[in-house]
Parts: sequence; C-alpha cells; structure tokens
Amino acid sequence: MTYQSITTVMHDPNESGAALEWAIAASRAWGAHLNVVCAGVDQTDPGYYYAGAQAIAVQENLSQAQGAASQIEDRVRSRLNSEDILWDTETVTLMLNGLEPFIADHARFFDLAILPKPYGDTRTRIDVMVFETCLFGADIPVIVVPSDTAFVANPDSVLVGWDDGAEALAACRAALPVFAAAQATEICIIDPPPDRVDRSDPGGRLARLIARHGAAASITVAAKGGGTIASELQRRATELGASLIVMGAYGHSRLREAMLGGATRDMMQSTTLPILMAH
Repeated sequence: MTYQSITTVMHDPNESGAALEWAIAASRAWGAHLNVVCAGVDQTDPGYYYAGAQAIAVQENLSQAQGAASQIEDRVRSRLNSEDILWDTETVTLMLNGLEPFIADHARFFDLAILPKPYGDTRTRIDVMVFETCLFGADIPVIVVPSDTAFVANPDSVLVGWDDGAEALAACRAALPVFAAAQATEICIIDPPPDRVDRSDPGGRLARLIARHGAAASITVAAKGGGTIASELQRRATELGASLIVMGAYGHSRLREAMLGGATRDMMQSTTLPILMAH
C-alpha cells in the first residue's frame, strides 16, 4: 500500500514553491503521479462595483487571473521538465466562489494532497479554502508543508497526535504507508479523559493496527500542563527528531476553531514540521 496519485495547488506566481518541491520529492520516492493545479483566482466581488463599471472591472480582473495562471503554469512546467517522475498540470482561471466546487471535484480523484501551510503572514484565504476543501469537499488526506522543509523518504520517527477520535483514526489510516517506511512511530496521547473506552490501554488498539501493517509503534501519555495540545505535540516532536506529525483535523467545528482556537488551527499556524491530516 502506497500513494499512487498526488495533487498540489499553486495560485500565486510568487509563492515559495516549498509544497511543490516536497511533492516532487515525495512522488519520486513513492513512485506516484504528480498533478499540479495552476490556478488563477479572481478574488473580487463584482457586486461592489458601481453600475457601468462592472463589465470593465470584471474583464480586467479576469485577465489578471488568467495571466497569473499562465505564469504559474510556465514556472511549474519549467521545474518539472527536468524531473523523471510522472506528472501533469491543470491550468484554470476561476472566480473566488468557483474555487471550492472545482477543488472538491478535482481532488477527490487523488490519494493525497500536498499543500503549503494555510495560515501565516504570507498566506491568504485561498490557502485556507483549498486546504479545507481537500479535507471536507474531496475527502482526501492532506500533508501541510511549512516553508524550507525537506522531504524525508525514510524518517527516523513519526509522531501521532492521538485522541481516539474518528478524525485521528482517519489520519492514521491515511498514514499507514508512512508508518511502514519510518524507523519508529510514537503515539502521543495528551491528557486522556478517564472515561475513555481504552483507558486501561490508551493507544493500544492503534498500535496493534499499525503493527499489522508491518510497523512498530510506541505509546507516550503526556500532560498538557500550562500549554496547549499543539505546543505539547510540537515539543514532543522536537524531542523525538520527528520528520512528520500525523493528526486528525478539526475535532471541533471549523467555526468554533476559527473563533476560539483549537489544535488544528494552532498546529497550522505554528508548525515547523509537515503534518498529515484527515477528517
């Protein structure tokens, strides 16, 4: 079992390309086909223009989006022409309200999406839309890649943020090929509630699932202390020298996490390691 079909999305001609580089390396290591969506997105709302100016403004914005898509395609093709992997590009120009339907329909035919961090100083709402649409619209796992992060084919260790939830289990199922390639996998459970079904053996059932796929997993139970779940997971990942974190996405509603915070958003904002997420 491995990933055979990977997609990534680029919408800014000036973005760093860290996710693309990670996706290229991963596709080479896994023998996967890489698809790159080169998207020009018109983010304006024509409803806010004065009457008479709308047609001109819409056409101008559309032309700019088409130009951005063309620049991205040229950059991607120039980068991939020298690679020995299987790849293709899909170049599209979209209004902002057409982005989610397109990504939801396109990405559902791939095993995995590899995307840049959706939150941060240089990120936009488009990054959040693409990330969440891959998870919820296309229902595929996503690996989020921070800038300047190199792909590691056979990592020394992988950290699992485990809460016994359906989202975390979906992420672990998606990560089985990664567990098999890693030297070690640690299941990290932070402040498990005393009424959990597996309270006498927290993480044990997941460890057995991983073992049946040819990989070994250890279990660590930790206290959150005065920090957050995200900060504790990142601290533990640093101690392990982990190359990847695996966790479920949005155990609470996205609205609640957007307004009040949560482990998913905290991790997306602060992580320096790639994270594989699923819902």
